[in-house]
Amino acid sequence: MNRQKSTKQVYTKFTDEDMEWLTITPAQRLLETTKLWKLYIALGGSLDPEPDPQSPFYFQEISG
Repeated sequence: MNRQKSTKQVYTKFTDEDMEWLTITPAQRLLETTKLWKLYIALGGSLDPEPDPQSPFYFQEISG
């Protein structure tokens, strides 16, 4: 089996955006990810985790 041919077949399944992401360096990926997180926060996103009642560390707040 020709390994190069199978590698090309794998890459044809990616979109152009995915291919662009695969071709940048890890440092560039970190920079782009940081920009996305800053935008997420600026648009009102929250880094607070959602409560998980199934977690053993979940303690329901007592109101009153």
